[in-house]
Amino acid sequence: MKVRVLTGVLALACVASCSVGTRAPPLSRGEAVPVLRVTDGDTIHVRYAGTDTRVRLIGVNTPEVPWYGGRGECFGVEAGLYARHRLSGKAVRLSFDVERRDRYGRLLAYVYVGPELFNLTLVRLGYAVADPVPPDTRMASAFARAEADARAAGMGRWSACPEG
Repeated sequence: MKVRVLTGVLALACVASCSVGTRAPPLSRGEAVPVLRVTDGDTIHVRYAGTDTRVRLIGVNTPEVPWYGGRGECFGVEAGLYARHRLSGKAVRLSFDVERRDRYGRLLAYVYVGPELFNLTLVRLGYAVADPVPPDTRMASAFARAEADARAAGMGRWSACPEG
């Protein structure tokens, strides 16, 4: 009996706290930061705290581009060009999760263009896959749903690439 009550209490607690992960993270209260350049679909440079700072978009992964001498992947160029088109010369807002930087020193952020969460847009349109990397998983369930919807609709990479 005690186990069932405890399980029920834990389930209710999870419902209350787990549902928060489906909402977009709040916009940062700071000023918008200018995008200096777009490296590829999931990495940009912004002027942050007065310096040119590399930002890795949290929770998503786009295919590699061939622009830097590496091996490009299917739909990488399209993802990179889409990000360039949407972000170059714009001001964006950054919102953070648990970790501020990754092992490569890049700032980790959810990137907003106005009210739009750009990370989520990349997944919805099939330019990126959901890529949850703990502990920064606040939006993981929303990204996973967006990926499933994009796959089902044959959006972007899901119609262009043999492996999806």
